[in-house]
Amino acid sequence: MRFLLLAVVAFVATAIFWNVVTVAVLRNIRFNLSFFLPFHLFRRSAPEVLDALKGKTINTYVLVSGVLLFACPLLAGLSAYDYVVHRYVQPSPYDLKYIFSSAVWLVLLVVLGTWISLGQWQRSKENGIGLAMLAIVILKVSNDLTGSLTAVVFLAGTAAFCSFVYFGIRRIRDTGTGKQSLTCRDTRVQRDFVSEPFVPSESPAAEKVAMVQKLMIPGPNVDSLSNVPCDDEQA
Repeated sequence: MRFLLLAVVAFVATAIFWNVVTVAVLRNIRFNLSFFLPFHLFRRSAPEVLDALKGKTINTYVLVSGVLLFACPLLAGLSAYDYVVHRYVQPSPYDLKYIFSSAVWLVLLVVLGTWISLGQWQRSKENGIGLAMLAIVILKVSNDLTGSLTAVVFLAGTAAFCSFVYFGIRRIRDTGTGKQSLTCRDTRVQRDFVSEPFVPSESPAAEKVAMVQKLMIPGPNVDSLSNVPCDDEQA
């Protein structure tokens, strides 16, 4: 257990150190990134990478934010974690299986980093790698302690339970505080609806005939109604 803790520390330290070196290299090619950027592991108060790459294309942002500052440091941290585990916890050689798993991790991290950076570009908001680091640490430690199958089952159950609780709380909150807003279509339907007070009649048959005759009266043209501006549009 002590060496697993050492492996986790090596993972976090290596990932942060990679980002510090990356920031230093990017500053030398005139990307004005702060050296405190690698230590902002979770939500950042300002989109620092976006501000530093102002005027650059989205491809440059994805390369810097999604690959150099996300996928690469996490892969370097995984390599440091595996080194400690292979040396002290479960001594084993670096065989073809390890190379294949590293390649799979690289592809997954690049895809995930690209997807996250595209979302950050659209929202102009940025997050650090802290959440991804936490998820990888939980996955690796669970795998080393209980085995692959047990770890997958445990993590899948935990993720499903957390998702159920999250969406349940969100649904309750939206139901308690949400207000239904009327759209232009709803207001037009309400405006076209004619409500008449109910007046009992001594001749139900005559009342039915009168209602049928009212329904057969041609209504206003649909095209003319569609051209009527909505109150929301006028506002």
